[in-house]
Amino acid sequence: MTVGDLWLNSTAYENVGYIVDNFGNRFMGTESERKTKDYLLSLFKQYGLENVHAEPFNYTGWKRGKCAVEMVHPVKRSLWSSALPHSASTSFGGIEARVIDVESGTKRDFERKSNEISGNMVLAPASSSHHVDMAARYGWAVEHKAVGCIFRNEAPGQLIRTGAVATGYRNTGVIPAISVSYETGAFMERQMRSGQIIVKMEIENSTLPNTTGWNIVGDIIGEGGTSSMVMMGTHYDGHDIGQEAASDNILGVAVMLDAARALAKFKGKFKKTIRLVAFGNDECLTVGTVNYVAQHEKEMQNVDVMIGDGLGRNFIDGLCISAGPPALARPLLKLLNDWKINLPVEETDEDWVSATHFLHFALAGIPNIDFERRHRKSTWHGTEPRDETNRHHTTTDTFDKIDPVLVKQHAILLAELVLALVNMPEPLLKHPTRDEIMQSLKSHGYDEILKAQNRWHPGSILGD
Repeated sequence: MTVGDLWLNSTAYENVGYIVDNFGNRFMGTESERKTKDYLLSLFKQYGLENVHAEPFNYTGWKRGKCAVEMVHPVKRSLWSSALPHSASTSFGGIEARVIDVESGTKRDFERKSNEISGNMVLAPASSSHHVDMAARYGWAVEHKAVGCIFRNEAPGQLIRTGAVATGYRNTGVIPAISVSYETGAFMERQMRSGQIIVKMEIENSTLPNTTGWNIVGDIIGEGGTSSMVMMGTHYDGHDIGQEAASDNILGVAVMLDAARALAKFKGKFKKTIRLVAFGNDECLTVGTVNYVAQHEKEMQNVDVMIGDGLGRNFIDGLCISAGPPALARPLLKLLNDWKINLPVEETDEDWVSATHFLHFALAGIPNIDFERRHRKSTWHGTEPRDETNRHHTTTDTFDKIDPVLVKQHAILLAELVLALVNMPEPLLKHPTRDEIMQSLKSHGYDEILKAQNRWHPGSILGD
């Protein structure tokens, strides 16, 4: 019955189209975000969820302004660019400095060129690689006394890739940071082969203290009002570099809402409660998630598993155990086999240090599962492919790229997985302690990356 309903009466595709056409990209602190919050609240109620409400939180917001970037030596050329969320402004009249290429942008790359970086700008990849993202590279640039950052996209096609460079909960950036396309980056590297290049930046952004965001929460109560729960969650906000931010990640919210719509008809019959959360302002380094976990800290012990990201985007080639623990693989595979859900399970640890909501649940001991297909490298000139993953955070993340059949398939598989989980009498896995989690992070060196991102707060979920 659930599968037939999700195939014949799916609403996810239409909901995404309505939201992006009527409300836009839902960037933090905007009217677009507020209107989407109100609309999602109405859908949560319409689809039969209980205890539906919005949970507000305050954070330091950010608004972009002028961004003028020019190469002044060895040739003069305006560089098409965009300031990154939480980039600092330059002083009046801008700054001029030499640009240092930090190659892959690892911690070792920064250390190796530390003397050159001081007082200059750095050129680094915008993509995540070696478990390192823009926020970590930005942190190392600040640590090595750079005066600015330029991030080059690794996917060709004149696409500028955006992403936050500093946490937006209590912090904002201290040096300016911009993003350029693959082709602009290639031009800059070509000039470097002849000698030094000098770039002028004039950036004017503003910070917005005490900005309000919202997490949207709804439940499908299990039998006897049980406190044990399985969570589904992903974010509804998007970046402002494009008009829609369709698949990242209002699509994921719509898919999990569709699955919940079908499952809500059986409320009171599951062994566990299902909780749905649409997180606000998660694009700027998971502000919504860190606040949700802090506000529900005492409930975390009751959460069996968290299911999230990647819903509706790609062909489903398996499930991912994101941010550990690896011990989850065996019981999860057994559950899938028992319920005849024919999906493999892949282990990955990249979400420990990437800017996803999984980190904060993992730090609270919650096992995480996602549907996100792992990134595959292209062999074309060593760059990344212009595929569904690399459309995210660019102007090309638009509704027309979404496959309505794939959306239905994701909703069906999500509902089947949740149904299996909520009918288990016991949790899939015992939660690790916080000390065990911290020790594991340190043993892999991830604490150094989290420190660079300003997200290493062993004593507190919210940080200092």
